[in-house]
Amino acid sequence: MKKTAAIYDRWLSTLGGGEQVAFAYAQTLHELGYAVELLTHKKLDITAAEKKMGVSLENIGVRYLPEATSQLLSGISEKYDVFINTSHLDYFPNRSKNGILSVFFPGLLRLNPYEYLKRALFIPSFRKLFVYPSRYEGFTHDQYRDGKIYKWLSHEAGIAFKDSISQLQITLFFKSMTFAVIDQITFQLDDESITPSNRTANHNDNTIEYTFTLNGTKNKTLKIILPDHPYSNEIALLNLTIPSVRYTLYNLFKKLFPTYEMRLHGGPGVTQLSDLKSYDRIVTISAFCQKWIKNYWALPSSILYPPVNTTNFSPAKSKKNIILHVGRFFVSGHNKKQLALAKLFKHMVHKYGITDWELHFVGSIADGETHHSYFQRVQSEARDVPIFFHTDTPFTELQHIFSEAKIYWHATGLDEDEEKNPGAFEHFGITTVEAMASGCVPVVISGGGQKEIVTAGSGFVCESRKDLVEQTLILMKDANLLKSMSKEAIKRSDYFSRERFKERFKALISQP
Repeated sequence: MKKTAAIYDRWLSTLGGGEQVAFAYAQTLHELGYAVELLTHKKLDITAAEKKMGVSLENIGVRYLPEATSQLLSGISEKYDVFINTSHLDYFPNRSKNGILSVFFPGLLRLNPYEYLKRALFIPSFRKLFVYPSRYEGFTHDQYRDGKIYKWLSHEAGIAFKDSISQLQITLFFKSMTFAVIDQITFQLDDESITPSNRTANHNDNTIEYTFTLNGTKNKTLKIILPDHPYSNEIALLNLTIPSVRYTLYNLFKKLFPTYEMRLHGGPGVTQLSDLKSYDRIVTISAFCQKWIKNYWALPSSILYPPVNTTNFSPAKSKKNIILHVGRFFVSGHNKKQLALAKLFKHMVHKYGITDWELHFVGSIADGETHHSYFQRVQSEARDVPIFFHTDTPFTELQHIFSEAKIYWHATGLDEDEEKNPGAFEHFGITTVEAMASGCVPVVISGGGQKEIVTAGSGFVCESRKDLVEQTLILMKDANLLKSMSKEAIKRSDYFSRERFKERFKALISQP
C-alpha cells in the first residue's frame, strides 16, 4: 500500500511564489512513490495552474476543505504519513507521523496586548458579526476604473459565502449588451440551478442588476455560468449587495481598516510554541528567515531554497535597454516599492539624461481600493518618462519581457530597518532568480534573502537609493561589464533550479 502525503496551502489558488513551493513538494513526493494530495479551501483552476506554474497535476489530487478551525485542520493532518504545512502563518498543530512546517517568514509568538486582542478577540468576533462573500472564484482579473472595481468573469465564476443569507443583488457590466448572451447566462447555488427573482437592465451604463431570493447559502457558492459566445469574455461583476445591517457594517469596517479587512479571509492567529514543536522539522526559504525563526521562536530550522523553473527563462539574442521590475502592486507588508523606483528612474532621466532606457513594471494589482490608489500614484509619477506597465500579463509575455531586459531592479525593504521590521524585506526573491536566468543583471537592495541570491560578479547589492542609481549607471555605460555579469547571472540562477530543490528535499525527507 502506498504511503500518503499531503501539502496544505490556504492560498494555493493565488499561484504565487509560495505556491511554486507547494507544487514542487507535491511533485517530488510523487516521484518518491507517495500518493499525494494538495489541500486548500478555494477552488483551483487546474489548467491555469499547470500552465502558469509549469507543473503537471495529473497524478496529484486536489482536496477542498471547508473553512475550518485549527483543531479540525490538525485532525486532517493525522490521516497522512507525511504532512507538509506550507500555508503562510497557518500554524495549527501537526498530528501526522512526519510533519514538516514550511515557513516563508515566522510570525511573532510574543504579542503586545493590542496585537493579542486583535488576533484572539477582535478578528474572530468580526468574522462572526459580519456577513460578506468569503471568496471569489473564476474571475480572471480586477480592473480599477472611475472609482469602481470591475471583476472580469471567466466561463464559470463563483461567489462563496460562509453564512446563510436570504437575499442578494449583483450587478454585471457588459461591454456589449447582447441579449443572445444575456438570456443564456445561468446561475447555480452549488450544483442546484436558481433563477433571479428580478432582472433590471440599464442601457445607459450597460449593466444588469439581478436580485436573488435564496434559501440558505451557508458554505455554498453562487455560480455565474456564461454561454459559449465571443462576447462572454467581456462581462464583469461590478457590484454585490447583501440587504443586511451585518453587510453594511462589513463595508464600513473595510473602508476604515482596509489592511485589516484582509485578515477576515485568513491570516495569523494566536500561536503556541507547542503548536510549532508538534512538527518533526521546520524548513525555511533562506538564511534570512532562518535567523528570524531562531530570534522569534528559539527553534532550529533547515534551509530549503525555493524551486525556480529556470528552464522557462533564457536571454534574447538581442537585448534592449530595459530595466525590469516584477511584483504585485500593494501597500503594507513587504511592499515592492514601485513608487520609489518610479521616482528614482524619473530622477535619472532628468539629472543624467537617460533617455534611451525604459523602465517596465510587471505585476497584478491587489484587490481593494487602497491598492488600486497606490497603483495610480505610481502611474502618476511615471508621466512624461519612459515607464511602462503590464498588469494583466500572460506568462509568455512575461518570459518575453524578461528575455529582452538588461537590468533587473528589486527594492523591497528600501528605507526600512531590517532589525526593527524584518517582515518588510523580501524573504527570498524568486523573480530575481527568474531575471538572472533570463540574463538580466540584478541591482537589488541589500536586505532579506536577496543577499543570498546575488553574488559578486552576478549583480550588485545596494545599501541605499544613491547606491542603486550609481550601480545602474555603471552598467548602462559599460556594455562589456553588463555582458560579463549577464553570463554570471545565468550561471548563478542554476543554483536555485527545480532539480537542485528536489535533490535537497529528497535528502532532507530521508533524514530520521
